[in-house]
Amino acid sequence: MIDTASTQTNKQWPRAYQIIDLYYAVGLLLFTAVRLLPEPSSFNSGISLALTSIVFFFVLADLWSLHYRAQPFLTPALIPVLTICFACIGSWLVNPFAIMWVLAAIPVLFLRLSLASAYALSISAMIVVINILFSIHDLDAVTLSRLGLAGGMIIITMGILSKANSAVNRQLAETTELLNATLQSISQGVSVIGADNRYKLFNQQTCELLNLPASLLASKPTLPEVVQYQIDRGDFRDLGEVTPDARAYIFSRGMNIDEHTARNYVRKDAQGRFIEVKTHPMPSGDVVRTYADVSQYENANSKLRELLAEQQEMSQLILKRVRQQMIDSMTSLAFTRDNETGLHIQRTKLYVKTLAQAWPGSESYREQLSDEQIEKITAAAPLHDLGKVGIPDHILLKPSRHTADEVVIMRTHAILGETILLSAVGHDYTPDSIFNIAARIAGGHHENWDGSGYPRGLSGADIPLEARLMALADVYDALTTERIYKEAWTHEAASAEIYRLSGKKFDPDLVFAFSQSEARFREIAIELNDATSVQRQPQGEDIAPTPQDPPYPAP
Repeated sequence: MIDTASTQTNKQWPRAYQIIDLYYAVGLLLFTAVRLLPEPSSFNSGISLALTSIVFFFVLADLWSLHYRAQPFLTPALIPVLTICFACIGSWLVNPFAIMWVLAAIPVLFLRLSLASAYALSISAMIVVINILFSIHDLDAVTLSRLGLAGGMIIITMGILSKANSAVNRQLAETTELLNATLQSISQGVSVIGADNRYKLFNQQTCELLNLPASLLASKPTLPEVVQYQIDRGDFRDLGEVTPDARAYIFSRGMNIDEHTARNYVRKDAQGRFIEVKTHPMPSGDVVRTYADVSQYENANSKLRELLAEQQEMSQLILKRVRQQMIDSMTSLAFTRDNETGLHIQRTKLYVKTLAQAWPGSESYREQLSDEQIEKITAAAPLHDLGKVGIPDHILLKPSRHTADEVVIMRTHAILGETILLSAVGHDYTPDSIFNIAARIAGGHHENWDGSGYPRGLSGADIPLEARLMALADVYDALTTERIYKEAWTHEAASAEIYRLSGKKFDPDLVFAFSQSEARFREIAIELNDATSVQRQPQGEDIAPTPQDPPYPAP
């Protein structure tokens, strides 16, 4: 049903010709056997055997040529034309029934020849054989008409089918050529993998992007075989920049991947190119895979990530500097509004750090007192009295004792400081930010372990850890330095007072930490001693102060 040119290029037709030739050979053998039985020695049988043997020889030659050369022997028209010619000779010399071979050869004419040639030969053959039957065998007109009608029906039917098939083949060839040109022209690699996991179709870009020989894919290998070929060649040496899906695909040789699930991944080849692989399942069970070189995008994306990381690092550094400047500014502001001694801030910072490092608390405090957290608590400690900026001068700087009403106002500095520091937090809601830590210190460093402190009357572990550290450090510094209302205590006297207040004002564990670091406290008090400090042994009323006359900062 196709022309000679298409016969040479279509691999399916040689296979069909072989089957037809095989049926021919079997038919000829059966015909020979039937002819030999009734008339084994007649002259007609000899002619019939000679003609049949010649056709049989050429059929065998055609089978050999189709099998080993994938093309017909001598010419595609040889077998049907030879059959028709010998059938006409047989009808003339042997038997009128030889016309059946003419009828059998007509369909083969339409299979192996062009439509016009098949029409011409088949019509000519019917005319010749009917004339032979009329003139030699003197058949009646009715029989000849029936034979002519049968031959005509075969010719017309085969002609219609051949014409329709030629049109379909021509359209199919044009579509195939168009699709192939389109497939080869696109920049992406495209391959089709069948339900049996074998390559069925691919374009040249697939070979170029995967660096695979076209002969390998043309042999229709399985997907695992191609992956193994790439692995053996060393295509996947660098797995540091491939996605998890790509790793899974490589490690499983493509066998443990559900090919009927749409997905995509990016992998890096031996040349350093980034190849994006997309899988598109089809209803037929086949899978379409596309390959694209996305190196430019991946490199740009990698550079962008580096720039973003640098920008984030710079932003964090700037933010850290801004926060430090804010802390320094707030510390300076607190100092200008404080009536404490000059080195109070520096000493309390070191006291807090010393206590935190000596803390014997349980595992629950390990994260709260990591080295990083201790540094933050130390940096936040100077802001503990920031709220004093909101206390009126006549109360804050009063040289004498405060009245009860003034004490109430003074005590508001804890809440004021906490509020100011929380407003400085902004959008940084992390609990361990410096301003959050400073806010907890400012709002809680006057709370007492037994709940008798202010501003909220918190007790025990409800008091923030940072505030508990600051409370002991602040009291120790107040005891060992000279104030308006008292002279400086010795380290021994101050230590005794702290031990006495364990479980009342201070966390017992914190007092234990103080006992383990007394020597360091003494060193800090001496190294950063105010020029106005006077070290003397306090009198009894100093060691056991009354509530109206506390030696440490009551307000």
